Amino acid sequence: MKRFMSKQASLVILTGMLSAFAVADIDDVSTSGGNYRSVASEFAAGVSVFKGLAFAAPPLRELRWKPPAQAIKFSGTRVAKRAGPACWQARNGDDSVYARGNLGRSEDCLYLNVFSGASAASERLPVMVWFHGGSNTAGHGDAQIFDGSNLAARGAVVVTANYRLGPLGFLAHPALTNESEQGASGNYGLLDQIAALRWVQDNIAEFGGDPERVTIFGQSAGGEDVCLLMASPLSEGLIHRVIGQSPSGGCVRLQRGLEGGADSAHARGTRFVEAMGITGSGSTALADMRELSPQQIIGTTRTEGNPNGPIVDGWVLPQPPAQLFASGNYNRVPMMSGALSDEYFGLQAGAAEISETDLDNYLTRAFGDAGTGLRADYAELIAQSPVAARKTIAGDNGFMRTARDWARLVSSHGDDTYVYYFSRAVPVFRLYVPELTELNGNGGARTLGAYHSGELAYVFDNLDVVGIGWKEADHMLSETVADYWFNFASTGNPNGAGLPDWPVYDSALDGVQVLDAEVSNAQHPRKRFMDRIGTLAAP
Repeated sequence: MKRFMSKQASLVILTGMLSAFAVADIDDVSTSGGNYRSVASEFAAGVSVFKGLAFAAPPLRELRWKPPAQAIKFSGTRVAKRAGPACWQARNGDDSVYARGNLGRSEDCLYLNVFSGASAASERLPVMVWFHGGSNTAGHGDAQIFDGSNLAARGAVVVTANYRLGPLGFLAHPALTNESEQGASGNYGLLDQIAALRWVQDNIAEFGGDPERVTIFGQSAGGEDVCLLMASPLSEGLIHRVIGQSPSGGCVRLQRGLEGGADSAHARGTRFVEAMGITGSGSTALADMRELSPQQIIGTTRTEGNPNGPIVDGWVLPQPPAQLFASGNYNRVPMMSGALSDEYFGLQAGAAEISETDLDNYLTRAFGDAGTGLRADYAELIAQSPVAARKTIAGDNGFMRTARDWARLVSSHGDDTYVYYFSRAVPVFRLYVPELTELNGNGGARTLGAYHSGELAYVFDNLDVVGIGWKEADHMLSETVADYWFNFASTGNPNGAGLPDWPVYDSALDGVQVLDAEVSNAQHPRKRFMDRIGTLAAP
């Protein structure tokens, strides 16, 4: 059913519909950790919702900075109506589209939510497992924009999961490496995601899901993470399709390892821990590290760079991901990737205008002495606004080129790949705080273009759940995008009846699916710029 009415009117009708038959089809479920009882979805009839399901033990005390342990079993039946807390993270301000409000935070955070569109456990629906973005330092799986009800209502089981963040999720340190059976540290957040996928393999059939059709999808840092999971040997057999939305550069450009000088993961981790007064790499240092409060750990900053993201640890990632993809040593499954036309207009929304000299300095820092040669390619935009040019160049080099480079590596081995370019200007609102939607009194104006994270409500078909200022064309696009994502999860191919044809990616043609008020396939609109950047930047 298409929904092209106002948000207010549609919510009135939706509320009436759900009050008539607000019954969950999958009721009681037995999992490896215990029994749960569902609640009915607030947003889609016939969808069963389970929140706050533990997929691993709380990573506390002696389990801090260790691979996730098996969830603790419980007796009886729990009504799964409340999500687990967000993993520890710094609080951000409310004056941003990325505001997250005053989250409840805890180290005991390894929980997931399940939205099942199945009417019986025997259905074997495709499974879509979502890993949120937030620079691997922020975010949580229970943000309302990620409510999986409307995707699940198409005939899927949607899972949204938390994972450890920042230094609690990605600290590498010689003391941690020395105690590890694998001789590795860091990447605990990725190991949490793998643990969630193992939980899916063991339990999702009870929710009507098919453990042989598991799609992982994520955005920004989540897009980087699913890319790395595709490259990781630890994900073998756990994933069957991958969707990376605006994957950050570490997807294919990650090089940092445990060793390798002052910028190595061990060196960074050592400086970080020393800033809290702890030295050494033995059992005493470990004990002291595990006595620190999460507030101390999250509140510690270093100008050299905190341990806040994935690394090449020799275990989760035995080699840099570009090498794994180039050699074909990755999980050979279909993938989709893409980015938005105005990524950095959201990420740097408050940036003041800069001079052309400032722009030259940026180009030199980013691309070396030859970087100022890009001025000719962006001359028209520079004449209008040097800061807008900087944002556009950063987007072309960052998320946009990462998505395309990843697709080219995978397609070179003959694996089906689909690439998109999202260019629909999106209303500006607080994405993750629906009770405070309005931002800067703009009434949902589209002043940031197709900004970073702007596609999220469309992917989850949640325009009636979050946001402000939506128009009929947005609802139509949301239906199309969510259908593409669901079809891909179901078959490995986004195409379906009534949808504009989306060809498999061919790097020679560089064709992408343009997602806008009019959906079509065309040569990548940013091809010339990315090709030019590619002559200057490292792969």
